[in-house]
Amino acid sequence: MKKLILLLLLVSDIAFAVPSHFSIVIGSALVCTDQVTAEYFNDYMATYFGKPAFTEGGANWWKVDQKLLNADAQYIFVGESRDFIGATFKDDPEQLIIKVRGYTGMNYKPVGIEKWVTPSGGVLIRYYDKTTPSKMYCIGTPHTPN
Repeated sequence: MKKLILLLLLVSDIAFAVPSHFSIVIGSALVCTDQVTAEYFNDYMATYFGKPAFTEGGANWWKVDQKLLNADAQYIFVGESRDFIGATFKDDPEQLIIKVRGYTGMNYKPVGIEKWVTPSGGVLIRYYDKTTPSKMYCIGTPHTPN
């Protein structure tokens, strides 16, 4: 019985391998160039990252610490019942905009003092956290740029 319990504890702590398509799938959703549905992205994150680290603000949050859009992402968050996906980044918004532009060719335009948007509807904001000064997200399915 002790061996079975130890085996179950070991199996439950196995790290999930980050899929090679992670940056493409999540990156496309964050800049709103792919369809965003909560059901799909919650399933995707659970499959590759296990249970969310926590649930807050109507979203499930996964700790990822991965390169995404040429930048260091710390968390991916996905709506529980609303269609949105987002990420927090270690770079400040100005640095993150440069990295995203270099990776995707897409530029963010300022729409306020601390908010930027892409032509496809992706949003980037200054996030007031010492370790994650930027938050990027996309709400719902992408719209067609004018």
